[in-house]
Amino acid sequence: MLAATLAASLFAVSPASVHAATVSSTAAQTFLGVGGSGAWWPHDLFNFPDAVRQNLSTLLFSQSGLGLSSYRFNIGGGGVGVVNPVRAPQTFYVSPGVYNFSADPQGVYFLQQAGAHGVPITAFVNSAPSQLTSNKASCGGTFVNGTGAAYGTYVADVISHWRSTGLMINFISPMNEPDNSFGSPGSCGQEGMQVSANQRAEVVNGVFNALQSRGLSTAVGILADESSSLSLATSEYPTWLPSVANKVAAIVHHTYDFPTDASYTSFVNTVKSIAPGKATWMSEICCSLGTGAGTGRGYTQGFDPTITNALMFSGLVFQSFVLASEPHYDASSFEIQLHLLCLTPCSSSSGPWSQMGALPSPVRTVQPPPNSVGWNDGMIYYDPSYATNKNFALYLTKHFWTYKHFGNFVKPGSVRLPLVGTDVREWMMAVSTSTTYNLILMNPNTTDSTLTISFPDTVCPISGFRTSATEDFATVAAATKSGTSWLLPLKTMSLTTYTFNRAAC
Repeated sequence: MLAATLAASLFAVSPASVHAATVSSTAAQTFLGVGGSGAWWPHDLFNFPDAVRQNLSTLLFSQSGLGLSSYRFNIGGGGVGVVNPVRAPQTFYVSPGVYNFSADPQGVYFLQQAGAHGVPITAFVNSAPSQLTSNKASCGGTFVNGTGAAYGTYVADVISHWRSTGLMINFISPMNEPDNSFGSPGSCGQEGMQVSANQRAEVVNGVFNALQSRGLSTAVGILADESSSLSLATSEYPTWLPSVANKVAAIVHHTYDFPTDASYTSFVNTVKSIAPGKATWMSEICCSLGTGAGTGRGYTQGFDPTITNALMFSGLVFQSFVLASEPHYDASSFEIQLHLLCLTPCSSSSGPWSQMGALPSPVRTVQPPPNSVGWNDGMIYYDPSYATNKNFALYLTKHFWTYKHFGNFVKPGSVRLPLVGTDVREWMMAVSTSTTYNLILMNPNTTDSTLTISFPDTVCPISGFRTSATEDFATVAAATKSGTSWLLPLKTMSLTTYTFNRAAC
């Protein structure tokens, strides 16, 4: 009922009117992680100086950076037929039962960096090795009926190998965006293998049986099916999901349709009816303009490194966590990526390459202003001409700093406690552990406001951190007391986290 009320009123009242809320003592969901993906940027970043690679790992996995608690590792298919080398990762597969685990050193390096930081790992597959697809390529083809056992054996062998080295791959997504083959060989911008809805149960069964034969079916959960949009997913789930729901750990989706609150709620309810007890996860979205309050969202070209776009994407995280009560959120294989930077104004014909759309001026220090020819598919950008101009700089956008609020404070095992009150908005949430409260609060309005908050137990304010047009996760004053409540100032166009100890001062 609360979620429905929030959804109905989300844009009806200006967030400037927010003035009071109470933190519930009943948990809405337990979080599993906030993550990002290792496709496709490792191809280039592996070639950067080691000091830069280590800095990047810190930016992604350390609490001083994003503090990610999940990392998606792309099991490459070999890139046969893919014209963009960045999106053509090498494959470990040689022939049935024969593997070359020295392949894809780029992807493996950052996989190992995630492991070294203790970050849980999800493996995912865009395409089977070319030997197993319908057209013997890594894109433009389909899964072949009757090959579920062979494909499952390949996936399980790869996972088993890396787990034996100490890299704990805890989940596997065996068919990323199975609704798309991504073109024809020779024109594909990335790997992709179409898996029709009536083939997906065979894929799940093949992977599950192979994991089970290795004693891994309880250690490695299967995620499915990562369809590109919620509307497409719900139309296809009845075809395959009921027969394998007991073998799937979570129902994972992308949101390239940029669903409304009503559509998102309908999706979650559909999953509950088809696969009772299975949580939904969000794992990929990118490339949108729009306002901080969320209007104007939709897949489109354009580059905006400012707080406006950062808050727009933050609203999508809140939509997943607060409206849909999802326990896990991954910035996509595009969204978290370090992406390509054009050194001259980019034309629309270069769309598959992620860009800022203009030359930083001067190089290494300042990123370009918003423009219509770049792409909002990164939090960190780099120069693709690094090999010749030796520009190894990493360019952070505001989106990096807003996502840090979620990565730093939404940790596995923490819970969301709903905020109750007529002024509560979807872009506000309380995250609790046994010892702390973290209030993550967005104000996408053009005026400052203040939230008055009450807790179900005794608390002591610790600190505050704010990202705004002029601040990057800056330390701000802790909340102050007003009677039995606490005052939390919310600066215009900002995302702020207030932290409290669950104890008396």
